[in-house]
Amino acid sequence: MERCKVMVVDDQLWVRTMLLEALSSSGYLTFGVANGKDALKMVHQEKPDIALIDMTIPGIDGFTLLAHLKKEKPDVAAIFMSGSSDMEYIDRARREGASGFLVKPFDMEELKSVLEELSTTLDLASRGEDRWEKDSGMGPMIS
Repeated sequence: MERCKVMVVDDQLWVRTMLLEALSSSGYLTFGVANGKDALKMVHQEKPDIALIDMTIPGIDGFTLLAHLKKEKPDVAAIFMSGSSDMEYIDRARREGASGFLVKPFDMEELKSVLEELSTTLDLASRGEDRWEKDSGMGPMIS
């Protein structure tokens, strides 16, 4: 896979700008939007590999946005961001298909680590491999 394309969805301009600059300087292709409605429009145009979504954005919440994104682009990986560390919230995010959950404020290195892991997984999937095969040091499984 070439460089991953990351969509940042956060209504706070300073957060969105900080994330876009940090990720862009780390080699990701990035674009940002302030709300769920714009995110749904942009997913058609930009086709992101990864969506970094604040849970409390105007218009629609993160869970609703994720459901719509998965319908439009089923292979998009989503990472939720929230100021809440409520386990029920985090468990729901997992159940609904999120690839990760970061509690604000989070360390940029933590985010980059999560994105690197997702990028590797997406790259393997695009080549028809699976994560276990890569990590095991063995070749593809033959049945």
